Amino acid sequence: MMATNVTERIHTLQDVLDALSQQASAAAENPDFDPREDMGEALYLAGQLMAIAKTSATISAMIANLWATNTGDGV
Repeated sequence: MMATNVTERIHTLQDVLDALSQQASAAAENPDFDPREDMGEALYLAGQLMAIAKTSATISAMIANLWATNTGDGV
């Protein structure tokens, strides 16, 4: 039963990572401003991308920990 629960959690976290990746790609590919002309918007976008990167790294670590616990590598 534990393995199913862990597997479901891993899949859910992977879905969140996928959504964050899509959000980062959309923000970076289609900025609605010229970063050379609007430094404030450029800094805001950079902050958003940094937050997405930090969140993604945290979620990736959570997946690794769950996987290690599920396979016995974390013991």
